[in-house]
Amino acid sequence: MKIHKNIIIAFTALCPFIVNAQNDITGTWHGTLSVTPQAKLRVVFHIDPLADIKAKMDSPDQAAIGMPGELRFTSPDSVNLAFPAIGADFCGRLSEGAIKGKFSQRGISFPLELAPGEFEMKRPQTPVPPFPYSTEETAIPNPDAEGVILAGTLTIPANASNDTPLAVLVSGSGLQNRDEEIMGHKPFAVIADALARKGIATFRYDDRGFAQSTGDPAKCTTADNASDAAAALRHLRSSRRFGKSGIIGHSEGAQIAFMLAADGKTRPDFIVGLGTPAVRGDSVLVDQTGTALTMAGMPKEWTDAHLEALRKIYAAMIAGEKEEALRLAEERIEATKNIPPMLALSENLRSITEIQNPWLIHFYKYSPADDIIKTSCPALALYGEKDIQVHPTLNISAMEHLNPKVKTKLYPNLNHLFQHAQTGAVSEYSTIEETVSPEVLQDIVGFIRTGE
Repeated sequence: MKIHKNIIIAFTALCPFIVNAQNDITGTWHGTLSVTPQAKLRVVFHIDPLADIKAKMDSPDQAAIGMPGELRFTSPDSVNLAFPAIGADFCGRLSEGAIKGKFSQRGISFPLELAPGEFEMKRPQTPVPPFPYSTEETAIPNPDAEGVILAGTLTIPANASNDTPLAVLVSGSGLQNRDEEIMGHKPFAVIADALARKGIATFRYDDRGFAQSTGDPAKCTTADNASDAAAALRHLRSSRRFGKSGIIGHSEGAQIAFMLAADGKTRPDFIVGLGTPAVRGDSVLVDQTGTALTMAGMPKEWTDAHLEALRKIYAAMIAGEKEEALRLAEERIEATKNIPPMLALSENLRSITEIQNPWLIHFYKYSPADDIIKTSCPALALYGEKDIQVHPTLNISAMEHLNPKVKTKLYPNLNHLFQHAQTGAVSEYSTIEETVSPEVLQDIVGFIRTGE
């Protein structure tokens, strides 16, 4: 699902000229902000006075990379950076190999010490050569979408034959590369490596209009993304190089797996869903909101009232009753006008009535129920107990009710990425060394091999 990239303070709370282009401060620097005693956020600054964008900031714990900024001042021993999009700036002075200074955002300041270079992210599962299998760079056109060519990597086990199983890997929502890379993790590269070592081929590709794939992603919906996945599967089948072929999808990609399983034109031989939404999109969004408010310490009665309003507004929008949705939002704003923490939430309800994003509109309206019911091929739906983006209990219950033939499994202590986690929060992703639980990899291999 989409990861909301609210930066720094928003995540927990919620002299413009350039001189001396060549200096000791040019380069990459990293440090950790102690926003609260419990919340620590890593930041990385990239400073290059000769680049078009002279300052950029990463917030690895929030999956925010390459935020453009301004280099307001630099000298051999000091720097002043600004990031207007989030109302933040950093001022610091070089001393004993570190830049010591102050990070400020919207009137609140924190001490920040920067060390040279990037954070070292340990990712022991990321595959490194030499590999006991081969790979081919492959480009696949989607004949149903003009200008779309999917660039990807075909991973082929040693001694592969036309009996070798093949899985097409389909990523979650948002633009992603073929490895579904996030916070230094490369889940799809890890899955492809694990499967190849067990005699299963895979194809993973950059999303439409991202990295090396072509096409315009601006108006893409889940249906368009499903069209791309279907094109990849049909193309590889037509090569007659492999045996049974199916889909492994993560999050939105898992929804797509069931969409294709219900489509007589494409119908895969098997599907594996990792964190599959089995309820309508608005229910997923309401549940995500409820989890976020609970984790932020919002009183239960406030959370319940906000979620009830949210449900009604989505229902009105789905029914095409935009004026009613706006009335409900304004009603909630009026009811909370004297409760500042609730008023800020209520004012966000109005934005739902103004949504223009095609992907989001399709998402909150789409119900996967019919596609799940129609799925007849072997299907495996896996969930992590600590997934806060696709609620495991809610969605397993819906999946088993809709289609008892789908095999489901719930893993204790795994998050949305199927890593062992403490809370499941997105902020943990970057601090966890594991990319994909070995048990999950083993179960995927076993299912593709045996259907059980």
